[in-house]
Amino acid sequence: MRAGRASPASLAATGGVGGLFSGLTGVGGGAVMVPLMTGVLKMSQHTAHGTSLLVIIFAALAGALTYLLNGSAEWALVATLLAGSAIGAYAGARLVQLLPALRLRQLFGVFLLALGARLLVFHDTSAMLSTSGLAEHALGAAIGLAGGLSSGALGVGGGAIFVPGLVILLGTGQHEAQAASLNVIVVTAMVGAFTHYRHGTADPGSAAWIIPAAVPAGVGGAMLADQLDAGVLQRIFALVLVGVGTQMLVSATRALRRPAGAHGVVLEVGR
Repeated sequence: MRAGRASPASLAATGGVGGLFSGLTGVGGGAVMVPLMTGVLKMSQHTAHGTSLLVIIFAALAGALTYLLNGSAEWALVATLLAGSAIGAYAGARLVQLLPALRLRQLFGVFLLALGARLLVFHDTSAMLSTSGLAEHALGAAIGLAGGLSSGALGVGGGAIFVPGLVILLGTGQHEAQAASLNVIVVTAMVGAFTHYRHGTADPGSAAWIIPAAVPAGVGGAMLADQLDAGVLQRIFALVLVGVGTQMLVSATRALRRPAGAHGVVLEVGR
């Protein structure tokens, strides 16, 4: 079902919620927008991923510009991540076309569960690896590749990989990691969204309604986060991700266990 059949209010609400959670938590809004697109807007799983990336381009750009004005961007770090992330985003968006919709829904459920667990478990961290020079750049490129793959395949920005990878593995400061992540996400989302669009799994018409709500909501969420306890916000968001991820994983698994004729139509529509 094309999401263009959804009401403008539903589309704008999806962008508002996704942008708000993105600003509040510093995590790409795709983790929230994709479930809303499939559950509320009734998009197919593949189209939700492509459309989410279209929205993330603009939401991440707004955040990246904010960090740039604050002087937090480290361009050497951005370039290192980009070296791997652009390739990963293209490969992820191509590979995801080979997956049935219900399998993709399972994969996204696992991704949300893992992200939620990461937010619940890891708080203050220091670098796990001591690297410098070429080794540091190689590890940064590997983090970029992993984030790019998750972006192209799962319809998220990749920040859930970029930020913890930089902070935990390389010991990058939180603000510097988030600034680098947002700058890379803009490019990564462009590559992934374009690839999805070429395969017909992106809905620019719906994105045109979602983006104007997502961008200001993201800015507002970031401003609100400054007034609230970050630890509480992180735990609330993590619990939301665990709940949504569990629902998606369980529902897709149950559908796959039915006889072929029982969910064949679902697979066709989801594709």
